[in-house]
Amino acid sequence: MRKILLLITLLFAGSIHSQDLLMQNGTFNQCSGVFYDSGGASGNYGDNENFVITICPDNPGDYVQLDFTQFSTQFNNDFLTIYNGDSTTAPIIGLPYTGGSASGPHLVNATLANTTGCLTIEFTSTATGNGPGWAANISCLTGCQTITPSIETDPLPGTDGVVEIPFGGSVDFTGNAIFGNGDDPGATYSWNFGDGGVGVGQNTNYVFDNNYGIFTVTLTVQDSNPLGCNGTETINVRVLAPFIDVQPNAYTMLELVEDVLIDSECANISNLTWGGQEGISYFHKSGSTFQFEDGVVLYTGIAEDAEGPEDGVDSSQNSGAGDADLFNYIQGLGIDPDLVSYNDATYLEFDFVPLVDNFSFNFLFASDEYGDFQCSFADAFAFFLTDLATNTTTNLAIVPGTGDPVSVLTIRNGAYNGGCGSVNPGYFDKYYGAGGNAPGATAPIDLDGVTVPMTASATVVPNTTYRIKLVIADRNDSAWNSAVFLEGGSFNLGGDLGDDLTIDAGNTVCYGESIVLDTGVSILTHVWYLNGALIPGESGPTLAVTEPGTYTVEIGDGGSCAASDSILIEFYPDPVIEDIKNLFLCNPGAPPYIFDLTSNDDYILGTQANPDAFEIAYFNSQADADNDVNAITTPDSYVGTDGEIIYARIDYPNSPCYQTTSFTLNIIPQPIINPVSDMELCDALSDGVEEFNLEDQTATILGSQSPTDFTVTYYSNFADADAGTGALTSPYQNISNPQPIWVRVEMTNDDGCYNVSANPLFNLILIPL
Repeated sequence: MRKILLLITLLFAGSIHSQDLLMQNGTFNQCSGVFYDSGGASGNYGDNENFVITICPDNPGDYVQLDFTQFSTQFNNDFLTIYNGDSTTAPIIGLPYTGGSASGPHLVNATLANTTGCLTIEFTSTATGNGPGWAANISCLTGCQTITPSIETDPLPGTDGVVEIPFGGSVDFTGNAIFGNGDDPGATYSWNFGDGGVGVGQNTNYVFDNNYGIFTVTLTVQDSNPLGCNGTETINVRVLAPFIDVQPNAYTMLELVEDVLIDSECANISNLTWGGQEGISYFHKSGSTFQFEDGVVLYTGIAEDAEGPEDGVDSSQNSGAGDADLFNYIQGLGIDPDLVSYNDATYLEFDFVPLVDNFSFNFLFASDEYGDFQCSFADAFAFFLTDLATNTTTNLAIVPGTGDPVSVLTIRNGAYNGGCGSVNPGYFDKYYGAGGNAPGATAPIDLDGVTVPMTASATVVPNTTYRIKLVIADRNDSAWNSAVFLEGGSFNLGGDLGDDLTIDAGNTVCYGESIVLDTGVSILTHVWYLNGALIPGESGPTLAVTEPGTYTVEIGDGGSCAASDSILIEFYPDPVIEDIKNLFLCNPGAPPYIFDLTSNDDYILGTQANPDAFEIAYFNSQADADNDVNAITTPDSYVGTDGEIIYARIDYPNSPCYQTTSFTLNIIPQPIINPVSDMELCDALSDGVEEFNLEDQTATILGSQSPTDFTVTYYSNFADADAGTGALTSPYQNISNPQPIWVRVEMTNDDGCYNVSANPLFNLILIPL
């Protein structure tokens, strides 16, 4: 019987600890319990042990985790080795562990790379001693959920899915993710910006500083699972170079003229010829600060060499030879006695028919001769316009206000070469060479100096054929190249409505004013639209615009000439002064007298829309208010005098739209309550009540005080009169006989300035019949 009881006891004890696992040889599937050395919870492990145990998860796709709470073996004699897999051929996690807790394992789990989810543990001990061993809680990690990240950006990606920003620009990134098992508040968001920069957080702003090109930005979203489960998403950011982009194969020569320079179906271009082809190209400003968005460059070398940065003299050559027209013109002016020849001449020449009486286009000049040779050596260029009916030729490439052709000799700044003085320095823009006013490393072009944009123009006869030749060449050699840049779309032959007129651009007018749109083309038919809807009755070249919107005009001759142009029109909000109040100080005592001028702000703004869009200021004179100068700096605590006039101005910032008005500052004594007689009425019905017209007393109470500036109210007790609450309504029916009445007199626009009768000012009395 005793043996049976002992067996039952042993079986019961074993069932209590059936989830615990001792170090031994074998493979076990479990995700709970405690993993001990061979000595169990309280004993030491044995000598000369050499065990290999594999612990696998209960469910496929899970991962075993061991959390060691105790560890102690003979240092450098007894070793525990953990393998990331189901055998000792798997990679070792860490190093073989030996010694105390500090050098032992802590939290160890199978990794995602381990497809079995198992951990294999090997333990060896020597014959010379043993120790307490270890205890580790066994658990299993659930396999990874699906994580699908997404990226939002400001600015938004283009149609190609790429975010485009200028050189030195920044992007706001927002990371989101869909988690297969539901939201995970503990998830982390990590960013790699593709240029060496990193960041963390769901929202981040990153400046792509001093880098350009296409960068792949990677978002990694990792959930709170210790396995390190994550998902990734990428987006490309194109940081535009700080240099112009010259694209010699983007357009044919005819397309350069018709689609880039002129961009009009009614241009009527013919007889196009060119020379120095390698020096002619389309360009785009890309991410640079160049003055033109795009256009055509004529360069006395290979056009692509005009791209920045400015890194030294360029003397490339193209297939152009000399140019007799340019040579004869400059020689005829007698301004260059040492001129021998022109080389690398680059030109475009074509016939056209203007539709209006003024022809113009925008250009700027740049040269490597700026600095070193701006005192004596000048490559030349010209825009020769010829009236084929009269055979008269004029050079349009002249310094504004002069008859001098544009060159380094006629536009220069002496600050960049002390050998000669400045000439027309107002038309010189930047010098990218050593000691210049702009850095060469980020110069948009590879030329030392550049002028400001200028406009070439001429009066022409509409519907008449003209020929223009745009030509530039190196003087006497092929070194120190020069270029002329022609702004795309600026060749105005008629029918162009011009740039958008918007609030942001600062080029529009106040609401209520009129803007006249003019195609300048009176010889063609016109159809006008507002926001895509036909404007009835408008068929001429001009249109008076008083409402915002997108205006479109279609012009044509009923044949091959059919063109259209659109313009966005906005108006500045027109501020209005809805009301204004004179300001009063009531019995203020001795000066200084402090007025809060801003108490008029709400009256001025009134109910007009978008009040925050306007600015209000106060001035001491009408002239200052009109010119918006010398505004009162502390309008909320202004030291004023009695009778002083203050001028208020409301305007829409950075616009010509404003209104002004004025008001006075007044210092007055406390309102006066003049005495009045009691009000008496006959008690007609002998019922003790009658209606009294209290306001019959107002004029006498005010005396000489203006009823416009002061208000009189009546009360049945002093407390109400002093608080300004519970005023009696006139006509008023008495409730006693006699009934005392208290009076309050206050400023109409300042309820803080008042006087109250300390005692009843008069009584309501009924006389019995």
